[in-house]
Amino acid sequence: MGRPDFSGRWEFNPSQSSLQIPAPDSTTFVIDHNEPRFHLTRTHVFGGNSDTFSIELTTDGTPVEVNHAGLSISASLQWDGMTLVFDSTLDRNGERATNTVRYRLSEDDQVFLADERFKSEGLNYDNRWVFDRQ
Repeated sequence: MGRPDFSGRWEFNPSQSSLQIPAPDSTTFVIDHNEPRFHLTRTHVFGGNSDTFSIELTTDGTPVEVNHAGLSISASLQWDGMTLVFDSTLDRNGERATNTVRYRLSEDDQVFLADERFKSEGLNYDNRWVFDRQ
């Protein structure tokens, strides 16, 4: 059995998600996954303000460095069985954090699950994000 293809447009389902942070008004993930290439564009909307972040990764764990709104991000992506693990270190003006997100699909490929663990000196949380295929 082949590994899952995460390609698609995914919309945040707040009623199925379990967040320890305030939920966004909406979140959309657009993923173009052509193994080993993985391009993700994420758009959060909070209070009518939109924030879009894009990153191009490969699923072999090769680190990528990007900057987003003053945040330096070092990220990698690799397989753990049928789950993709996104590991990142974030730095804003010397304040560091780690964020690990485990991506998987439901058996019918219609639900995208993202289990997130964020850790920093002042903030720690675990979130389960649920997205429906559009």
